[in-house]
Amino acid sequence: MTQRRMPLLDAASLQLEGKNMPMHIAALMTFSYPSSLDEAERRDFVSRLIARWREETRIVFPWNQVLTRPTRWQFRPATREIYELDLEYHLRQWSLPAPGGEKELGQMIAWLHELPMDLEKPLWECHVIEGLSDNRFALYIKIHHALVDGISGTRLLVGSLSTSADTLSVPMWAKDQTEQAPKAESTPAKPGLPSFGDVKAAFEASLKLRRSNDELTTFRSTPDTILNGPIGPHRRVATQQFGLARLKTLAKAADATINDVVMAITGGALREYLLEANALPEDSLTAALPVSTRKPGDVSIGNQVSMLFGSLGTNIADPALRLAQVKRSTRAGKALLNDLSPNAVNFYSLFSTGPFLTSTMLGFGSSGRQLFNTTISNVPGQREIRYLNGAELLHVYPVSLIMPGVPLNFTCVSHGDFLNFGIVACRDRVPHVQRLAVAMTTAFEELERCVLNSPQG
Repeated sequence: MTQRRMPLLDAASLQLEGKNMPMHIAALMTFSYPSSLDEAERRDFVSRLIARWREETRIVFPWNQVLTRPTRWQFRPATREIYELDLEYHLRQWSLPAPGGEKELGQMIAWLHELPMDLEKPLWECHVIEGLSDNRFALYIKIHHALVDGISGTRLLVGSLSTSADTLSVPMWAKDQTEQAPKAESTPAKPGLPSFGDVKAAFEASLKLRRSNDELTTFRSTPDTILNGPIGPHRRVATQQFGLARLKTLAKAADATINDVVMAITGGALREYLLEANALPEDSLTAALPVSTRKPGDVSIGNQVSMLFGSLGTNIADPALRLAQVKRSTRAGKALLNDLSPNAVNFYSLFSTGPFLTSTMLGFGSSGRQLFNTTISNVPGQREIRYLNGAELLHVYPVSLIMPGVPLNFTCVSHGDFLNFGIVACRDRVPHVQRLAVAMTTAFEELERCVLNSPQG
């Protein structure tokens, strides 16, 4: 029996699993039916796909991993390889009620996403959803964060699809994608042992986050809001998308990054949302910003991430000035991280967020002052058109997780000509989450007008 010990970051994702905090991440992928299908063929497309995929007997890493002990209460969890899947459990078929719009799809995804995974089974599920409007169907795939991070998860899912409309796609659990990259790249180089200087630099950097700083966004920058507090078991999910060309034009004109623009848009949406609730704090909301620590060419599976923190400029009415504040904040955060060696970055992550994660494991994560107000993550995707048995992939929406005290998450991933957003929130803590998605469009258009002096088509 082959066993695999989880690396520390992967293990932490399992140990954080709780009653109201399932630790899986997911993707919602929407497809258009092949135009060549007649009405009867289109009606049977999903059923035939399910039937063919359930005949697949191959299973590769990480889809073939199951916990040796199905509990989060273990210091160094391990997984073992299995050779047979219960595909009636892992692969399921659903149909949306009419009219099959974004509201109905969001409600179904919220329900599927709030359900915890069975730790006695391989830690993934695939749900195929038909009945969508505009000649579409969808795949919702969730996989435990102990197995993948956003980058490796997106690569596994999109990479399993075909680049040709004439090719039948292999199920993601049967496609060994390590064969697509050189062996040296698919296995990351092990870092050397940290020096005393690495540990010292990491500790000193983490201490800066616990002090007030005029330039750097720290934990003391975070205000209390009506959004932050305990979370319940239920979720809300909304989606949004923006054209990449418009985002790039705006970022270039403002001498900013696309991430800066995303933060400014999110800040504008949160400002409008809290103003409507008469609950906008005087100080700006802050965000945790996951940063990949992968080296170029690293296509390994697992978690490789650190964190920086930034201001969202929610206390600034002018969109252009809000973006300027975001830029100053993120550049200060990047400077702090860039001053650390790769070995020191790992310890910095441990020192800076370790106390919060420990208190969350022990059930105290929602008590006391929060370190940040929300999480914003940008996952790189692919521009190449992909197909599932001839059905074109339209959008990939990330569906991430929330944590006690921080019940709102914005994650985006690029695909084709769009940057696609998935907004996940605690159902009880953040009502009307769809309003945030709409407010993002308003904030984007206002920022365009301020920076470009004219709306973009």
